[in-house]
Amino acid sequence: MQIRYATAEDSKILTEVSRASFKQEADRLRLPYRDLNVEPPGYDDEAMSLYLIEQLPCYVIELDGQVVGGIVLTLTGQDYGRIDRIFVHPERQGQGLGRSALHAIEQLHPKVRIWELETSAAQPHNVAFYRAAGFKAVFESDEEVCFVKRVKLETNNTIPLRYEERSINGAQAYGIDASQVAITNSNVSELRASNCNFAQSQFRNINFRESEFDDLNLSGSQYRFVTMYESGLPTIFFHTELTNAIFQSCRLDGIEIKSSSIDGLTIDGVNVKKLLEQHRKFTGGMEKDE
Repeated sequence: MQIRYATAEDSKILTEVSRASFKQEADRLRLPYRDLNVEPPGYDDEAMSLYLIEQLPCYVIELDGQVVGGIVLTLTGQDYGRIDRIFVHPERQGQGLGRSALHAIEQLHPKVRIWELETSAAQPHNVAFYRAAGFKAVFESDEEVCFVKRVKLETNNTIPLRYEERSINGAQAYGIDASQVAITNSNVSELRASNCNFAQSQFRNINFRESEFDDLNLSGSQYRFVTMYESGLPTIFFHTELTNAIFQSCRLDGIEIKSSSIDGLTIDGVNVKKLLEQHRKFTGGMEKDE
């Protein structure tokens, strides 16, 4: 078995292996709900595979020159690693490839002291697999089991401040330099931030549900694989400047645009304002001043 960094050229085959692996498990379990540990977002979408390859440490597992699996990581700071997803083609499962791949990942990232991952509670074989690999369950529910593995390494003393498993609930900060701070697996709900510089920051796999974003400068920002509608709660843009924004390969079902300027707005090259003008002419809905 070999493990190497995935490249853009691997996106198609990696998607095929991911689809085969996760779909087989979903079909076997037939859960009455969507379990994101069993069917992770975009597991069968080549665009998602390409995104993971371009944005995260993404590896392919090879056997006899063939791609048979993959591992996707999130590395936060120097000490913390998360195994976002690991999968092996159904025809190659049960051959020890997963265990070998986990060991190889640790060797490739020797500075990571704390590894974490989650698996579905509906997959007892996965739970047993991670326990055997040295992970300890730190949270268990009817739906998922969260694991942590701590590697005994010397602490890197070049990091001036390190906060692990402690509470700073209710803390206040003014005039601090928090540039290059890395935060992972933490509760920052009800955070209040104002007049702060978040330029060139990255927010990934974050729960922003029911949050407010006011008086922001988001020019040059990018949003990829973002969910803005869940449990019947719509996202609302009010008095927002979206001039020259680009929506590509997005799901815009049910979008409503009211009392807004649409100069230059196009959909697949069609000018919407001109299209509306033609519609109003044919339906008699043109205003007198138009």
